[in-house]
This record gives sequence, structure tokens and C-alpha cells, in this order.
Amino acid sequence: ARHLSRHTPRSRRACLHTREVEVDCTFLAPLVQKVCSGGIQRARETLPSREAPSGTMPQPGSSKKKNKKDGKKSKKAGGGGSGSGAGAGGGGSGGGSGGARVSSIAALIDSGNEHLAFERYDEGLTELKRAVDLAPANADAAEAYGMALAEFGDPADAIAALKRAAQLRPDAGYEKFMYLGQLLDDGAAAATCTRQGLALIEFQAAHGDEDAEERTCGACCALVEQLLATAEDIEDVADECDALLRRAAEADVTSAEPLQVMASLRSQQGRPEEALEALRQSIAAWRSRRGGRSVEPSGGGDLDTEDNEFMGEYDVSFEFRFETAKLLLELDENTDEAIDVLEELLEERDGVVDVWHLLALANHGCCNFDRALELLGHADTLNDQAGGDEGVTADLMELRAAVEDSKSRWKEDVGADHQMGGADDDSD
Repeated sequence: ARHLSRHTPRSRRACLHTREVEVDCTFLAPLVQKVCSGGIQRARETLPSREAPSGTMPQPGSSKKKNKKDGKKSKKAGGGGSGSGAGAGGGGSGGGSGGARVSSIAALIDSGNEHLAFERYDEGLTELKRAVDLAPANADAAEAYGMALAEFGDPADAIAALKRAAQLRPDAGYEKFMYLGQLLDDGAAAATCTRQGLALIEFQAAHGDEDAEERTCGACCALVEQLLATAEDIEDVADECDALLRRAAEADVTSAEPLQVMASLRSQQGRPEEALEALRQSIAAWRSRRGGRSVEPSGGGDLDTEDNEFMGEYDVSFEFRFETAKLLLELDENTDEAIDVLEELLEERDGVVDVWHLLALANHGCCNFDRALELLGHADTLNDQAGGDEGVTADLMELRAAVEDSKSRWKEDVGADHQMGGADDDSD
């Protein structure tokens, strides 16, 4: 769930087009489908985020962009609901010695979260595991350790720890259920966990939590994606998905996420025009906001020249925009906007193989073959530096062969016509 998922084909494009000349590329449909189906696991508003190591896709994080300072603060303050409430899950109740034991567990949780906040991941995981070992019935320790493993450790270990935390405290702490919803391979079980997380978020909202509405938006979108990924017939879940997306949009009227998930839904329903319209509305929403403030799409307004030159980061995440580019390539025959999005991602983080790969595919689609081959060369280099994933290597080789074949066809068909026209001009 934390890397490219290649199991949900989405692409419905049968051919690629240039801006001036349509080129018959129907023989490339399997390639387009493979790459467009292999996106990043969608970011969740309800999960904390962190920077991923260079060369890998970001781990599940917020669809809203948080700066590093905010991310560190959230991990320190929010890791499993630890801190002053660490005694709630048990771990000692016998007078002074029990209080001291609870205090020591709380200190370990705080220490572990502080290590994580300053990117000392091994030390942080060690401290949190020690807290769990000392107080196996302490729900705060279990939650903090499980969520830390989900972000920085082994997924299988994270699932086991999060399940234990859910057993200890099933009626509070939405985060562990949202993580389980992202990590579990069983689609039905993942959806059940996300539903429980959503129910807890809505309970918090009903009891005055001001941030819960924003979390509701992300949780509803996460549940829709899980339903779409596991449904045998999209129409069986379409009504529920529509209702969830309406709830998401009502919960956070500024979020671009419900519209993008709506685009995925409409695409899978075979309604590409509606899908593209929803996607364009989503793009307009997040492009109009940079650095957490509204910006006129045309660049106008009262901002001075310096402000206009640098507007800050978008308030949607890297992985959210990668998904945007995938959908654009799937739905829009013109590749210009997808290329713009992908090139912006490279400016932000140039060590992600999948971005280079998808950008090469987009350039192939607009018959910019030399650029596509150049991009594939960068992707090959990054993949080799990361250890040479065999599946990625095979995908890159397949696309390279397709680009070279298309380039050859172009020279034979279109190039020959241009040469004939040039000869006529010279003779005149």
C-alpha cells in the first residue's frame, strides 16, 4: 500500500495524440494502461506525513501539504495520543509505584516521539518498543509504536502493532484505524477499518473537535478509493461513493480532493467527459492556492512582483499531484497539462523514478521521442542507484522499446511526407 499499486487498471485511452497530427499508437495501449494504473497510494488527510527517502515514493501522508516544522510538531504531539494521557490504557494502578510506572511509560513515549520528530528513527522506534514491552496493556504505547512502525518501520510489524492497539482501545483513537485501512491487503478489512476511523472522527466532530471536519473529508475520500479498488462492479458501490464524496465536500469546502476522487469514480463508470470536468475543477482549486493563501489563477491581484515570482508550495501533496498527472494522461488527449504537473514535481523532488517514468510516457504521447528517451535514461540511472528493481527495469525497457518503435514509424510516415514537401520547395 505504500508504493506503486499496479493492480487496479484505470486507463481507457486507446491511442495517443500529438498537438498537430494524430499518430496511430493503439499498439501501445497495454503500456499506457500499465503505467497509468501504477500510481502512488493516495495521500490521506487523516495520516501524518514525512519526507520520503530520495528515490522512493512518499509514504502515506496528508493530501494537504505540511511544512517540516508542522510535521515534526504533529509527530511529537500526536504520536498515538501519548503524553499526559499515557496512563489511560493501563500499565499500573497500585499507588505510588503504579503512578511512577505510568509516568515512566509516558516519558518513554514522549522520548520516542521526540526522536522521530528529529528524524532519529531507530532511536525512536527503540524507545517506543521498550514502552510496549514494559506495559503491554497500555493503549497509548501500543498506538504510538504501531503508528511509528507504519511510518518508519516494517509494514507487517506495523499491522500487528496497530491491531493490538485496536484491541486495547477500539472506541477511541481514529489514527490507528486509518493506518490499518491503508496497510491491509484485504480490501474488505481495510474498508472496515476506515469506516471505524471515520466513525470516530465524526464522533469527535460532534463533540467540538474543530479539526475533525477536515479529517472527515480525507477519511471519506479514502473510503471511496477502497470501495472502488475492491468492487467487482463499480455500480454496486457508486451510490455510496457519491454520498461519501458529498459528505467530504461539505466537510471541507476548500479541498480539491473530493473532486479528484470523483474524477476517478466517473472514469471507472465509463463517463470520461464528467471525469475530466471534475478533474479540471480539482486542478483549478489547488492551483489557485499556494503557500496556504488564495492566488488569482491569472497571477493578478495586489501582490507585488516578488510575491508573484514565488508563491510558496501547493497545499496538496506530492503524491496527490502525481495522481492528478495520471488521471490527466488517462482522460485528456492533450498531454500539455500532465507534463506541466510532472515537471513541477521534478523541480520539487527529482529522485523519484516513477515521475521520470510517467513524464517519459507523456512525452511519448505527444511524439517528443528524443525527450522521452532522455527521461527514460534518468529513470534507469535512478533505479540502478536504488538497487535495480527488476520490475521497474522491465517496465522502463518496455517503454523504451515502444518509444524507439514509434520514433521509427514517425520517421517513415510523417518524416517522409515532410521530406517530400521540402524537396518540392527546393525545386521551386
